[in-house]
Amino acid sequence: MGLVQRQIEAAGISTIALSMIPDLTWSVGVPRLAAIEHPFGLTLGRPGDRDAQTAVLRAVLRALKEMQSPGSVTNLPFAWPESGGKSPYHPAEPPPIGKYLVRHPWLYPRLLARNIPEVAE
Repeated sequence: MGLVQRQIEAAGISTIALSMIPDLTWSVGVPRLAAIEHPFGLTLGRPGDRDAQTAVLRAVLRALKEMQSPGSVTNLPFAWPESGGKSPYHPAEPPPIGKYLVRHPWLYPRLLARNIPEVAE
């Protein structure tokens, strides 16, 4: 992401990254960063919540307009509302791969390296 953004910036076009993990995103060298406190996979907001998603996009574009030079970070004023219980966006139990890795933790590095065995061990 950072490499592409730096190339676009070199061509004279300003860019901004929207991230839920700003420290990690900043570490890859993005020119401008808008941080938001939303869950993974829901960067813009809840599915179907057009008004909230539009508000996030407008805030990102305002931040881009206000950041005159690369090297800027802003925290967007959005917080994920507490649901008072289990999130409807996350399963009640871990997916099968999660259960498998709990039983076979030594296979985790292979998963990260995309060296997945053809037959389950």
